[in-house]
Amino acid sequence: MKIIVFAPHPDDEIYGCGGSIIKWMEEGHDVHIIYVSDNRATRDWAKKGGKYIEDNEFKDHREEQMAEIGIKEAIEAAKFLGVPDENIHLFKFPDTKVEDYVSDGVELSKLIVKDADRFVMPSDHNNHPDHQATHNIAKKVIQELNLKNLEIYIYCNYNPLKVPKEKLVKVRIGDLRHKIYDALQIYKSQFVDEDMYQNSSAIKERRTERFGVFKFDDIEKYYNF
Repeated sequence: MKIIVFAPHPDDEIYGCGGSIIKWMEEGHDVHIIYVSDNRATRDWAKKGGKYIEDNEFKDHREEQMAEIGIKEAIEAAKFLGVPDENIHLFKFPDTKVEDYVSDGVELSKLIVKDADRFVMPSDHNNHPDHQATHNIAKKVIQELNLKNLEIYIYCNYNPLKVPKEKLVKVRIGDLRHKIYDALQIYKSQFVDEDMYQNSSAIKERRTERFGVFKFDDIEKYYNF
């Protein structure tokens, strides 16, 4: 099975479906990760939220340097999860500005998703603009390529998963949560935000990953899709 994971930012693949990625790789599936943005705005995001840690090793880095670091961390994290180099795709759109690049994202995605069996993507009605834009990219690809046999897994990092029971799938990740935690530690540049410490620790308690599972004909019929 060819599985395409859409990550709005480097680290969203971990929070959204890190354990599932590991399981899918172990089961022999052809897993690809599309990293849409470059994480350059991590410090600004943390400052706006009042969660910025002033004393950090990246405090004097330029924004372009943060973007380079974010991309390098994404590649390292994907490899840690078992994803091969040729299945790591980097759009490098500016963090917080993905909505300005939706058309570009659609065209770049079309080059990758040929013969895909499953999309794994962030939800609709998303209160993070980059996550909403990434959802829009993936959905437009589905519609423009008329992917009627595609299975669509929706994950929620920022907003609630609202799906009927018949659309809900739980993937048990068990002890994989420890490996997911280790994967998050690769994203050192993200630890300028206080929330990263709390969120990464919470991963250790996670036993399942939850998805809404949809088909082409479900588009616009559900809150998350």
